[in-house]
Amino acid sequence: MPLSHAARSAFDTWPQWHLALDAPPTIIRRLPGGLTNQHYLLKARGMRMVMRINNPNVEGLGIDRRREQKILEQIEGKVFAPTIFYCDPEAGLLVTEYVQGTQWRSDSLDDPVKIDALLDLIAQIHAVSDNIPVFDYSAHVRNYWQRMLEKDKPFPMSAQRLYRAIEPRLSAFQAAIEQPVLCHHDLTPANIIENIDGQLIVLDWEYAGAGLPLIEAIGASRYWQNIAFSERILEHDEDNEALELVGEIVDFYELAWAHLR
Repeated sequence: MPLSHAARSAFDTWPQWHLALDAPPTIIRRLPGGLTNQHYLLKARGMRMVMRINNPNVEGLGIDRRREQKILEQIEGKVFAPTIFYCDPEAGLLVTEYVQGTQWRSDSLDDPVKIDALLDLIAQIHAVSDNIPVFDYSAHVRNYWQRMLEKDKPFPMSAQRLYRAIEPRLSAFQAAIEQPVLCHHDLTPANIIENIDGQLIVLDWEYAGAGLPLIEAIGASRYWQNIAFSERILEHDEDNEALELVGEIVDFYELAWAHLR
């Protein structure tokens, strides 16, 4: 199949992949992808793999490919992590195993068993804390705001109100995170695959970092819109002020992302 120049350059690195290939992989097709990436399904040596490259619009959206690489190295071998065959942050290239299984849907949590499985998955992720680069929420919010100001497109007044409300408190909020743990920050249905053995595999670690579980919890509750799940994942002892601020930060992320995409 025809490839863009960027995709062809990425594909031509195949001799460096950790697969000991003696011939180029076969390109099967381009996969549906998110707004920040292009995905291609490949085949070689009887296995399938996914080649992911950056879309041109990825710059400025808070994605740090070097941070992602460090995280992928730290979670290598974890049951919830895909196998990595090659990672080049400078080229915006990642080659992983193709996870054979079922992608979860927005209504998957209608099954109480899956609520238990998702909560267990999140606990496994948050159990990782060593050598995980910090996710700077303060810088991320400010970067989104700056990008919105630079974009030649009107943005919602609600985003401006939120930013003005949270900006004075951002630095103190970031400094108060005493024991950050690995947070994925994007546990949407599209990023969770249940493989043929019933194990949940999490994709797309580009927004992950050592952060605050409460932000993960509120974000996940918004993604899934499941009352039973939300009640269980939001069982925290934070005071109302902390809950309010974290909720406003997540709200701002959602508004800014919708605008910048």
